[in-house]
Amino acid sequence: MRALLAAWVVALGLLVPLLARAQAPSRAQAIADAITELDVERAKSLLEKTDSASPTIAFERARLAIYLGDCDTASAILASAELGATPEGVGLFDLAKSCARATAGALVHDDREAGVWIRLQDEADRALVPFIVDVAVRARQRIEADLGTTLPRPLRMDLVRDLFTLSAISGLPVTAAETTGTVAVARWGRVTMISPRATHLGYPWEDTLAHEIAHLALSRATRDRAPLWLQEGVAKREETRWRDPRPLDGTPSADAVARAALVSGRSVGVDKLGPSIAMLPTPDAAATAFSEVTSFVAYWIRENGVSALHLLLTDLKGSGSDDAGAALRSVTGYDLVQWIPRWQRWLLEQPPEPAAPARTGPVSRGDDPARRVRLGDLLFSRGHSAATAQQLAAAAKLLDTEPSVRFRWARALCDAGRMPEAKAALGGQAEVRTVHGGWQALSGRFRAEGGDRGGAEGAFRLGIAVDPWSEEVACEGQWRPRRPGAELPALPQDPRRRALCEAARVLPVD
Repeated sequence: MRALLAAWVVALGLLVPLLARAQAPSRAQAIADAITELDVERAKSLLEKTDSASPTIAFERARLAIYLGDCDTASAILASAELGATPEGVGLFDLAKSCARATAGALVHDDREAGVWIRLQDEADRALVPFIVDVAVRARQRIEADLGTTLPRPLRMDLVRDLFTLSAISGLPVTAAETTGTVAVARWGRVTMISPRATHLGYPWEDTLAHEIAHLALSRATRDRAPLWLQEGVAKREETRWRDPRPLDGTPSADAVARAALVSGRSVGVDKLGPSIAMLPTPDAAATAFSEVTSFVAYWIRENGVSALHLLLTDLKGSGSDDAGAALRSVTGYDLVQWIPRWQRWLLEQPPEPAAPARTGPVSRGDDPARRVRLGDLLFSRGHSAATAQQLAAAAKLLDTEPSVRFRWARALCDAGRMPEAKAALGGQAEVRTVHGGWQALSGRFRAEGGDRGGAEGAFRLGIAVDPWSEEVACEGQWRPRRPGAELPALPQDPRRRALCEAARVLPVD
């Protein structure tokens, strides 16, 4: 029972100073509020002026240490018998211990000029740091402007190697992260994100980072009183506002997914998200919930304006309550239960998106595209480019909009010296249905060779945004030849990409 209670308290991220508040209520609350608002300097100052040895103050010292990333100090404080006798102390102590173990020997990059602090669990991720810093600075600037708040410097991040470390540092249960495909969380005053190396084809880590920074900004702007629908809806809105539009942004649209879920009866419900979207029972439920809150918040802002959003955040911060209904009524005259049916009526008025054409016809064993792709990978790894191209040409007939297949096919043709055929095999952006890092990198290479340097740069950047540790992506559409004795292609001219390329080349080839 004790372990279950501790896990529950940590997973919700609601560790607030509940114990012994009567000993020092005003000072303890001021310290707690400063920490919750990420104002660690003010919290430090208040604690330095406090000589109380009460469990309340000790708890806040430990909480501040965790916000600063100093889990060893937090563990030492929380080991006291007094704090160990409380559910809050037990929960935070368990988190501090697992965090200390997970971050032992980690490498810290502190860019004071940019105001970004990054702790790397694995030094192999060092070459990605300049790209992370760039995204963090740009996303933070836009989010601060959009939300009317300022995040204290530095912005703190942990880049970890797997879900187990993500869980150990954040408190999110591993099973929840596995079920919903969670790769990052914003808790304890910092972003904890899994390295793109952890997944076979990477993931959209740039937009993920922007999403989590938005959560931190909302916690600061509202003193962590924003309801989950507002937290996630605003964070989804901010994912892409910091950058220029990219191919396939908003595909499928959040409105279309929310409308389809409402019509089919699969709606999760804006007001029925539970403690966290990451803890919903299935990936489909999580995807639907994200679309619903994205659509709802976008609708609410269109109806009321950005200034109303700023007022709502201010009212939540000053309300002294986690009940968002009063703040909504104060700003708009309606509460959540009145806004939801208005949004649903608007959704039903929108035309449904046309369904993608279904593939028909039997597939024989010899025409199984998955087997052909796997065989092509094996042949390519052994230097048999022409045979690889033959297998992938057959697979592409059945998976013509799948960019990973087109990329493999075009790469094999390039390796065989059949460049015109390779460009035709890769196709254009309108011919593929998803963003694939390797496809973008090879497209960038072809554009650069054709003199379109601007288009090439955009493709290279998009490749890095989704799969930076792929050799083809990091090396601008080039790769180590599989034939013995062949020369390595030239490194990128950009120093940051050159370092990333060199690091990617030493990673094991799958």
